[in-house]
Amino acid sequence: MNTSKILMAALLALGLAGTGHSQDIKAKLGTSLPDTHPQTIGARKFAELADKKSNGRIKITVYSAAQLGSDQQMQAALRGGTQEFTVPSTATLANLVKEFGVIGLPFSFANEKQADAVLDGPFGQSLLARLPEKELVGLGFWENGFRNFTNSKRPITRVDDLAGLKVRTMQNNLYIDLFNGLGANAVPMPVNELFTALETRAVDAQENPFTVVHAQKFYDVQKYLSTTGHAYDALVLIAGKKFWDGLKPEDRASLQDAAREATLFQRQTSRELNTRMRGELIKLGMLVNDVPDAERQRMREKLAPVIAKHQTAVGEDTAKAFFDAIAKAPK
Repeated sequence: MNTSKILMAALLALGLAGTGHSQDIKAKLGTSLPDTHPQTIGARKFAELADKKSNGRIKITVYSAAQLGSDQQMQAALRGGTQEFTVPSTATLANLVKEFGVIGLPFSFANEKQADAVLDGPFGQSLLARLPEKELVGLGFWENGFRNFTNSKRPITRVDDLAGLKVRTMQNNLYIDLFNGLGANAVPMPVNELFTALETRAVDAQENPFTVVHAQKFYDVQKYLSTTGHAYDALVLIAGKKFWDGLKPEDRASLQDAAREATLFQRQTSRELNTRMRGELIKLGMLVNDVPDAERQRMREKLAPVIAKHQTAVGEDTAKAFFDAIAKAPK
């Protein structure tokens, strides 16, 4: 075999000759919630759009229901370069970039339209701009929704009904302080461990949007659902910076286009399902009660020290910019 043939054989072995599969990009996207939840439905849409916009070259495989680990574990995998995408809650991302914690401050947003305006506007983009220094790249804000309270003991009709209940919270200092501040006993743990904890009565209660309650089948182990709507929970579609920096500009553009379309789709899906799931949960036997606005206001007043503490924790400038953006946003 002459020198040119030897060189061509070596190039073929390394996948460097020709076009074909040599330019294919394979990536893993992990979610913490099941296939029926808008987080994973949105992730699959993003993968479909990435494939389409790259003419089949970018192949994203979605691993749902914490198959790749908890939010924190997946964020670490992105930073280390062993996973490419995930969609964590801003509450868990705040453990890495504290400013994201401002989004979960209780009773901040009036509705989803207001949240979209703030997160898609300059304030939200300023938060995403903080991610590269932590080896992450933000591609857009998705939605989990307004969080409501479920438990196995009693309906929550007034703030005093929370006293003494063991409540699972996200692994986030704000949510721990929030429920301790309302008189409950906060127990932080990943969502993938929650069903067993509720089933064994290691905890009495949890708080999540209707879609999570349904997707995780909490209706099997929780009787009461009370619409506290105490906080809005956003998700963030993120990529690992090591992976992102290794892409060609045209591939980054394809993924950004896919992310923009997937964001609109995911939010619409989340809102449609949250509306529908309330009725489904009632059919499945949960007793749902609406918490009066006067009691929700009492909760907010009781949480004033917690809100003040966490405004300081995220930075007063960040908190001011956040509330200024809310004030300017349409309701």
